[in-house]
Amino acid sequence: MKTSSLFIWQFIHSLTNAEKVFFRRNFTASSQTEVKLYLKLFDAIASQKKYDEEKIIARFSPAITKKNISFQKHYLQIQLNNALVDYYSRNNEYQEIYKQIQLIRVFRKKGLLDEAHTLWKKTMNRARKAESFALSSLLKSEFEKMILFSSSHISYDELHSVFNQNAMTYPEYADMITLRDLYAEIVLIKRKVHYDIEEPQKKLIKELLNQITQYDKKILNKSFWFRHYYYMSKATLLYLLNHIEEAFDIFKVVHTDWKKKPVFIITNGEHYLELLYMINYAGVYCGDFTYVTSVFEDDCNNIIEDKMQRANFEAIKFLAANKIYNKTARYDAVGTLITYMKSRYEQWEPLLNNDINRTVNLSLGIASFVLEQYNDALYYIKRGLNNYKDGAREEHSAVAQLLLLLITYNINNGRLFDAQYRNTYTYFYKRKKKQPFETALVQCLHRSFYMTDSKEKLKQYQKALAVFEENKNNVIQHMASGIFNYPGWLQSKVHRISYRQYVEKKVKTGELIPVS
Repeated sequence: MKTSSLFIWQFIHSLTNAEKVFFRRNFTASSQTEVKLYLKLFDAIASQKKYDEEKIIARFSPAITKKNISFQKHYLQIQLNNALVDYYSRNNEYQEIYKQIQLIRVFRKKGLLDEAHTLWKKTMNRARKAESFALSSLLKSEFEKMILFSSSHISYDELHSVFNQNAMTYPEYADMITLRDLYAEIVLIKRKVHYDIEEPQKKLIKELLNQITQYDKKILNKSFWFRHYYYMSKATLLYLLNHIEEAFDIFKVVHTDWKKKPVFIITNGEHYLELLYMINYAGVYCGDFTYVTSVFEDDCNNIIEDKMQRANFEAIKFLAANKIYNKTARYDAVGTLITYMKSRYEQWEPLLNNDINRTVNLSLGIASFVLEQYNDALYYIKRGLNNYKDGAREEHSAVAQLLLLLITYNINNGRLFDAQYRNTYTYFYKRKKKQPFETALVQCLHRSFYMTDSKEKLKQYQKALAVFEENKNNVIQHMASGIFNYPGWLQSKVHRISYRQYVEKKVKTGELIPVS
């Protein structure tokens, strides 16, 4: 294992206080009179705000030199690896079951067959209850070894009965594995794009949906994971095909399943977070704000304790709340929310993937723009666009370009607007996919920026609005306007009021509209 200097520093500084205490308590012999060199190295690296290898060598010379420091860091990393594996094995059902399997092997090899049989029976029942099919398979292998080479006087009738009590048939298990593989493919498609889908991708999505519907009649299977992979695959594909109401109904079913099996949130939190991520999108789109809010405030979310998973949960919860507050014109709540997110985001950022990081930045930028905090809006939109390119949704680049042009338009700085206009124009000029609403909005902003005649400006706004109206059935325009309500912004200019005032009036009259 090759250990880079920067990695070991990052690794140590990523540890929580609890992890550090566990490492020192469990990987230091209590009888030793002198602190081990690798522990001294650990403390030295942990105390450095910036990694400085020369200072470490000078401090511990001659025990640590330029020639042997790589070995010392390598050894330290091995100890840290072992410590963290043990730390995260605690209270983990799958890890506990695997340890029992290892113990069954030890008992079997030492001829302690009665103990091996008793433990095997308990462990097999435990694995089935946890729906750990891979571990159940390992246990079956152990059973085969026990009956092949063991005393003939031992009865295996009861154990064989347990052996045959499968949670699902082998064909059903094969179906579940197929569903799992299909779901992985579907998630990768959704990671790249949500709505700006080209024809080859649409064709693939429809083919995948046809494959998934073959399992419609098999969903009566009681397996939690069979149902999860089936429902999540089907709902995500429907979402990508813009059948969002139908997808949302299925996501509700999946969430009910998870609430019945909260223990799986501990062992498979990533799957639960993906469900919340999709409820955030589909639920807000369908306007069921009460349900979405209840999902993110559900007590079962308190089970999420893992540092990375907690950060992702808080980020997704922020995205949902920010959209709901904006759509309902609760701008005081928006201000409080983004203040809180700004104070915590630096801590959570390293634990989020590029897709969520970019989305969080865009969401912060949109909220700041609506609150007329234009400098913050500019900062976050640019940050989302430039810092998180790989592994983020392609359509967000177009959204960011339009938002940056709107922000600089409102700042009313000629030099800033001209520079952004050139960037935005170049982006859409090079982009293969052309959308009428994007062209109309960019042209409107460019033509009206330097106009002094309010009537002429009004004509430009109305001209752009006419294009939006002509293309109101365009899926891409509709979904993009769900991220930010471009027609609403144009209407606010027509009525000579702020965008915030425009939304507040619409909400007051009962016209809930897509905002952000």
